[in-house]
Amino acid sequence: MRTEHAGGLTTMTRELVLEGPPDLRRIYATAALKRAAGHDGLPDLRVVRRGVTVDPDNLARYARACQFTLSERLPLPYPHLLGFPLQMVVMSQHDFPFPLVGSIHVENVITVSKPLTLADPLDVAVHAENLRLHPKGRQVDLVTEVSSGDQTAWRGVSTYLARGAEHPEAVASEPPTLDALESVRSGPTWRFGERTGRMFAGIGGDWNPIHVHPILAKPLGFPTAIAHGMYSYSRCVAALQPRLPQSGVTSHVWFRKPIRLPSTVRLRTAFEHHRMLSLLEGVKRDLDHAVLEHTW
Repeated sequence: MRTEHAGGLTTMTRELVLEGPPDLRRIYATAALKRAAGHDGLPDLRVVRRGVTVDPDNLARYARACQFTLSERLPLPYPHLLGFPLQMVVMSQHDFPFPLVGSIHVENVITVSKPLTLADPLDVAVHAENLRLHPKGRQVDLVTEVSSGDQTAWRGVSTYLARGAEHPEAVASEPPTLDALESVRSGPTWRFGERTGRMFAGIGGDWNPIHVHPILAKPLGFPTAIAHGMYSYSRCVAALQPRLPQSGVTSHVWFRKPIRLPSTVRLRTAFEHHRMLSLLEGVKRDLDHAVLEHTW
């Protein structure tokens, strides 16, 4: 148990310490058989793994798939893969207000205070916060903190949306205007094949049915399987990484239209002093898939 202080009140947060990574296929299978309980609050829970070491083979597979240069330094988005299984443990709790299957990852913010390396033993902790209304339902933040020694070196905030009763008065986070990209006509182009979702699921552990196969995605409202948002985001960061500082950087992505598989996409970027603004779009410029902003 940990003592937390909020608004002058003292509460006890339950801490669940895991000795190893949870079985995400089992979590998804169990989640598919139950419905959300409809709670109005969040589980008072912090899920932790201590002394985590990065699997070099998994890191190499991730680097190849996302086209990062393989080195001892962890790519900026990679610690998300360490925290994601713990997010799923939090979201699979009986008192979590959203269904795990069907929740949509709509936004992600990563702040890097200190570069992490393959050799660093890491402590990873996840909790949920900021349950709030959204124009199309409700959303919540899953916060992942990765520490090296006594310092939080990496922090990620993943925002998930559960569609439901509409709230037109609610305010949703919106990306910055894209005026700076009007003069940018070209950028790297990538083909995401039909197997992309299964490939990245094997690396990152996210076996959500919407990413795995069209037959599984259709009952959840998608005509085809769709790419993982964190895969398309990682491809973008890999292309931008040579111009990013190793620390003191914040990487913010707003996910827009999902990438149906197979698809061809293009990344356009405007480079400014201490800022990069990027748009991942369909190659025909007919769909906006993600907006990225990097600041330092």
